[in-house]
Formats: sequence, structure tokens, C-alpha cells
Amino acid sequence: MKRRNRAKLIWWLSSRGIKPRRGEGFFSFVFFIAVLGVVVGVAALIIVNSVMTGFQSAIKERLLSSNADIIVMKTSGNFYEYDYAERKVSELNHVKGVSPFIYLSVMASSDSASFGASLRGCDPEKEGKVTDIPKHIVMGDWELLKSADNGVIIGKALAEELGVSIGDTVTVISPLGRKTPFGFMPLSFRFRIVGIFEVGMYQFDSGLILARMDTVRKAFGIGDFVTGLMVKLDDPENAKLVESEIERTLGEKFVARDWIEMNKNLFSALKLEKLAMFLILTLIVVVASFNISSLLMMNVNYKSKEIAILKTLGGESSLILKVFMFQGFIIGLFGTVVGEVIGILVSLLGEKYKLISLPTDIYYIDHLPFQLHVLDCIFAAVAAVIISIVATIYPARKAAITDPVKILRMGET
Repeated sequence: MKRRNRAKLIWWLSSRGIKPRRGEGFFSFVFFIAVLGVVVGVAALIIVNSVMTGFQSAIKERLLSSNADIIVMKTSGNFYEYDYAERKVSELNHVKGVSPFIYLSVMASSDSASFGASLRGCDPEKEGKVTDIPKHIVMGDWELLKSADNGVIIGKALAEELGVSIGDTVTVISPLGRKTPFGFMPLSFRFRIVGIFEVGMYQFDSGLILARMDTVRKAFGIGDFVTGLMVKLDDPENAKLVESEIERTLGEKFVARDWIEMNKNLFSALKLEKLAMFLILTLIVVVASFNISSLLMMNVNYKSKEIAILKTLGGESSLILKVFMFQGFIIGLFGTVVGEVIGILVSLLGEKYKLISLPTDIYYIDHLPFQLHVLDCIFAAVAAVIISIVATIYPARKAAITDPVKILRMGET
């Protein structure tokens, strides 16, 4: 019972100490600034973290929609036995689809322009099982790729750069060539555009050309081998597990690389940027903690007589210390709750109503993405409250060591 009464006394003294009174306008203003600093800091942390997480998810989604979760290749030599490897990989757990492919770095040329590109020979029947490109056709028809002998499907940005559209022809020049009396001559082939896709990832929309594998073999004299296998999983997060299983199943002559490894630099940079933004925005809360410390110091000086009287009546130094630390905790908690509400509402409404639009020709994302994570919200709240409590230590200690005799004597004079 004594402990409960002590807790009630601490709460009453703390709430009474920070409650603005009539005639204390400056104190009320400082209180408002202290709370506002915590609110802004917490809200900014949540909003920026949700934007960074949203960007990561958007990039991951667009990246995996155009590419496989895992690429399987031979360590050396041509990949001839791909039928056997495809069958063995498709039998593994978590594997949804497997498709062989041929990859060539080429030069795409039209009557008006030339650009570097990547030519990927694929199996049109299996491509939809490993990528979402067939779902992102904006002009033409994916089915035409199955029947057209020299048909290709290219990215929208590449088509715009080349100035071509459906039915036009594009010349693809490969570094693969042959020796002639006049020197080395690269091979070239004229393809007819039967479809244009847009997945929203610039590196694919501006540089990927898809054709049937048999067409690529015929055009550039490639034998009955492939560059590798594209593997799609039920969950991209299982990539590391399946990658190990593939290498164990196929043997040491094969190597598997997952989407994380293939884009390691990109995602490492995004994680580092998110961490840097978190640390920078945490400084807002740190600055707000100085306001809390200043507010409590003012409170200690303003209520020195009350502190002296309380100690004279038997109030322990530990009680005074807890009262002022609890005041800082209340300020930090109030600011944190309001900041959390604002940050979460802005993130939810920003994503639902796409409040901030972006030029698609620059970012290839039509709006600023928001994606809330519960852990980010919890971490921001915990960090803000801890910083607020730490800021109370010095003024609370000063209040606790107040000499009541000295203060009361000064009051008499």
C-alpha cells in the first residue's frame, strides 16, 4: 500500500509540476516547444522510414517482376545438358517455375538511332512462370512471339529511343561474328516488333529485347546450349535455401546466384541510406531533448521553494529525482504518441491516396511509396522516450540535491 501511495504521489507531483498555470505564458510556450520537438522528430522518423521501406519494396517488386529469383549457370563451358538440370531443379521445394534462356549483349539499331541492349532468348511458354513480363505488355500481344519466326518484344523506353512501334523492324547486331577476308564481321539480324512491355524498371524498359530461343540460335549461329536457367520461387526470401539445394543437387560444375547476390550493391546502398536517414532524423529528437532539459531546469529554479518545503516535510532525494524524471517521461511520451499518430496517418493516407506524385519519365514510379513496418514505429517510439528520459537526468539530480535550508533562508531575506 505504501508503494502504491508513493506512486500516486509521484504522479500527482509530476503532473502538477508541468501543468501550465495562469500567468506562466513563457513556461507554457517552452512546454509547447519541447513537446512539438518530440512530435516532429517521431513523425519524421516514421514517415521517412516508411518511404525508404516503400522504395525498397517497389524496387524489389519491379526487379523480380522482370527477372528470376535465382539464375543457374555452369562454372565453365557451354550449358548443353539444360533439360536434365531443368527437370532436377523443378523438383526442388519452393520452386514454382524454371525456364532456360540465352543472353547476348547486342546493339539495337533502327533507321533513326542505335542503342546498346540485352537480347534474351526465352521459351514463350515458360517465360510467364519465371517473370511477369507477359503481364506487362502495353502494345501488341505476347502470343505473337510464339508464332512469329523473327518476332521480338522490347521495352517501352527502348522503343521510344529507337523511334519504333508495333510492326516496325529493328536490326540487332551481336559481337558474335565470323572471320572474312576483310576481317572480323559481326553478325546482325532484322527482327520485327510484335510487342512492347513496360515493367517500371528503367534497366529493363530501356535495354531488354525478348525473342524465342530458336530464333536467336538461328540468327546468330548458336548451338543447342543455353546461357543458364531462370528459377522462380514461391517466396523470394527462400532464395538462399533453394540456392544451396540447387548447387548440392546439380554438383560443383554449376553455380546458382540469387536475386539478393545479383543486386547486392543496390540493396546494400538502400539499407545504408535508410540507416543514415534514421540517425540524422534522430538528431531532431535529440535537439528536442535539450528543450525538455531546459524546461525542467526552469521548473527546478521556479519551484525551488516548493522543493525545499517538500524535503523539509520528509521528502527523500530519491522522490524528488523520480518526480522530475517522470515529468520528462510524460513530456516525451505525450510527444511520442502524437508523433506516432501523425506519422502513421501520413504514411497510410499518402499510400492510399497517392498524395505525392512523381514524374514517371524520371522515376518510373507514379507516386511516392509508403510502407509502414510495425518494428520501425516501435523503434522510433522507444528511441524518443529513452532520449527524453536521459535528458531529465541532470535537472532531476539538481532538484534532488537542493539544500532546503539554503533556499528557505534566501526566501526570508
